[in-house]
Amino acid sequence: MSKNKTGLTRREVLKAASASSLIVPAGGIFAPAIAQRRDRLIFGTTQEPVQFNPLLYVNAGAENIPEACMFDALWDVNDKGEFIPNLAARIPTRENGDIAADGRIWRIHLKREVKWSDGQPFTAKDVEFTYQTIINPKVAVRSRSGFDLITNFKIVDDYTVEIELSRPYVPFIWAWQNMHIVPHHLLSKEADLNTSGFNSNPVGTGPYLLKSRVAGSHMVYEANPNYHRGQPKIRQFIHKFVPDQLVAYGQVKTGEIDYLGVSGVPFDRWREAASLPDRTFIRLPQPWVQFVYFNCARPQFSDPKVRRALYLALDMQKSLDDVYLGTYQRTLSYLHTSHWAYNKDLKEETPNPQLAARMLDEAGWKIGPDGIREKNGVKMKFTMSTTAGVPARQGTQALFQQNWKAIGVEMEIKNMPASVVWGEYTTKSQFDTLLVSWEPTVGMDPDYTARCHSKMIPAKTGTGSNYTQYENEEVDRLLELGVTQTDIEERKKTYARIQEILLEEVPFAPQGGVNQGHIINKALRGVRPNQYVVDATWNVHEWSLE
Repeated sequence: MSKNKTGLTRREVLKAASASSLIVPAGGIFAPAIAQRRDRLIFGTTQEPVQFNPLLYVNAGAENIPEACMFDALWDVNDKGEFIPNLAARIPTRENGDIAADGRIWRIHLKREVKWSDGQPFTAKDVEFTYQTIINPKVAVRSRSGFDLITNFKIVDDYTVEIELSRPYVPFIWAWQNMHIVPHHLLSKEADLNTSGFNSNPVGTGPYLLKSRVAGSHMVYEANPNYHRGQPKIRQFIHKFVPDQLVAYGQVKTGEIDYLGVSGVPFDRWREAASLPDRTFIRLPQPWVQFVYFNCARPQFSDPKVRRALYLALDMQKSLDDVYLGTYQRTLSYLHTSHWAYNKDLKEETPNPQLAARMLDEAGWKIGPDGIREKNGVKMKFTMSTTAGVPARQGTQALFQQNWKAIGVEMEIKNMPASVVWGEYTTKSQFDTLLVSWEPTVGMDPDYTARCHSKMIPAKTGTGSNYTQYENEEVDRLLELGVTQTDIEERKKTYARIQEILLEEVPFAPQGGVNQGHIINKALRGVRPNQYVVDATWNVHEWSLE
């Protein structure tokens, strides 16, 4: 480990910073001592949510917190992987007659006497309007997967809807679980939902109401006294943003944060965190996989052979061992190795810098007099961006920077606050490369249409989350096939081939399946870690303080 000008190693510097006066009690709303404020919880994250309409693009993890606090879906998935009713009165199945035998017609029964936070009743019109918004080409929704197959949406009565699909869509139940319902009576009057004031001052049916927001600092929620699943036991929920992960962890130790989630505890502090008195440390697998994203529209990355060469140069396992200290598990896919659809025949080929250099030579990228490769006047020089203030990601970037420099490729690290890097910089594909973690887009189903179908490039079509701008006709065809297959073995074959192609053409280079270390004040009850969702607050209405 290299030393800086002070003679300290990087780890020693980080250790000193976390113990220094940089971490001090903030006082006021963030005063420590949970015993003195049993009706108030402070939840800390390193990333800040910036928009709160659950249908629009969401920075998974950070923006799922206001989503869970203020909105409800038709149903949730619990910590056992079971679907449980939320706004729906029951889960539709073939057995109870709510799903037709061929899977094309769904009948959904809704709860009665649910109210929006402004007092208006929740009805089938809200579900219909949510669907209409999702398929509206003028609205930049996060995904239309499954909803674009609806050929008829019928309101049977105020509390029943019937949906007809053009063909069976296997992950349809996941599609609805991942979409929270928005109010017809407010948003149907809006001229442009993309810029609506609702996106920063929403009205939902959820367990909490947003009372105030201080940009760059925190959001304050108050319990919804009329919540349909029962008034939350914690009166005030504060979501605090601390961009530096080490500082956030320090505030857990001083009592200024009761629950540190999403990025969680720095990996080199897991052992210490597990030994802290009055704290509970949880090691939690997440659906995310961390990638290097290549912007395929850039001249440096337009050739699949070049992207593959850049991938082969990276010492992926070393990054997991040395930077993530073995907490992430190597994966060669957009799926965790434990996922039922993971292609176990994929082979590890990194690092192979010799082959990578040869492939770049063959692709016409020759080393210039300055030691940097170039072709047709374009330098193999680019930036990599991620959330600022996350030591493990910074360490990964530094390693990859060295890997690429060894083969004549120059990468500049360009990190920004989460609210910047995951805004239009990502959604409009303004980046060169990203270090990013994403989850499958339709719950835990292997469907990846929104991330890599050619019709899902928001910079071109205004919809989807194919931010790499990747296009492949065979992948498109296989994605369209996979969601119709009811035989699980046939589905496995389809998604296995998709994973093979993606590893051959590398629009995104998989690094590792994400594990997080969450730390919780022991006075907090009701937290149920859930590996099936990206939202740590999925059951926040059940939490209590003792």
